[in-house]
Amino acid sequence: MEALKDAIQKVRLLAPKQHVLLISHMRANTSLVGHLIGSHEDISGYYEMHIGYYSWKSLINQKFLFHEQNRTEPVTDFYFDKVLHNEHFTSRDVLCRDNVKLLVALREPKATIKSIVKLYSEKNPEHPCASPKGAAQYYLDRVRYITDLILSLGNDQNYYYYDADDIIQHPKRVLGEMKEFLGIDRAFEATYRKFEKTGHRFAGDSSENIHAGVIVKKSPDSSVLDLDNELLMSCQDAYHLCREKLIQHSWKA
Repeated sequence: MEALKDAIQKVRLLAPKQHVLLISHMRANTSLVGHLIGSHEDISGYYEMHIGYYSWKSLINQKFLFHEQNRTEPVTDFYFDKVLHNEHFTSRDVLCRDNVKLLVALREPKATIKSIVKLYSEKNPEHPCASPKGAAQYYLDRVRYITDLILSLGNDQNYYYYDADDIIQHPKRVLGEMKEFLGIDRAFEATYRKFEKTGHRFAGDSSENIHAGVIVKKSPDSSVLDLDNELLMSCQDAYHLCREKLIQHSWKA
């Protein structure tokens, strides 16, 4: 009986689905967004799969990998993933496919770098991102990559951009615009499920906040960022340039 169920599921997964890809960087509230999106009954996926998207075959691979890791989750019409690292190649051809819906988010550099350093200092202190310089270099490289990727798409307005902190400060607006952009019937809720991998290492945010099931407003980090001013300015310049280009060509621009 199980073999028959598996065979039926494989056939269903081979059928084309809609894919929602979030292009962003670490510590941009993407775990929260993934849980809000993944809690929608028509969407599967809520964490970073840590895969690249090279061609249409990668989209099929995403579906099979998700169900291999989440055997109790149903086959749905939409599949979500997020890409936060440059080593996970993302093809322009994939992003321009009719069945791919692209979301893009940025968070300003100072708060992001502080958050990255705090995360890695606690979880992996030997990692380069445990230092302000290493975290800033990751941020700079990632934002520049996103800029080049978005510019390669042309002026088709085939993505939805939002400021990362707006999912916390203005969730009703952001979730409403996401619903409209994705073309789904049912609205997103401002609450979310706790999934099997919620809070697990390598599956996104592992802080207590992600277990809340609701959007939690965090107090700003008032600590001093010990970072070379020139590198910080480069991060800020890259952020402002990328954000300007994203807003200019975004859906609803």
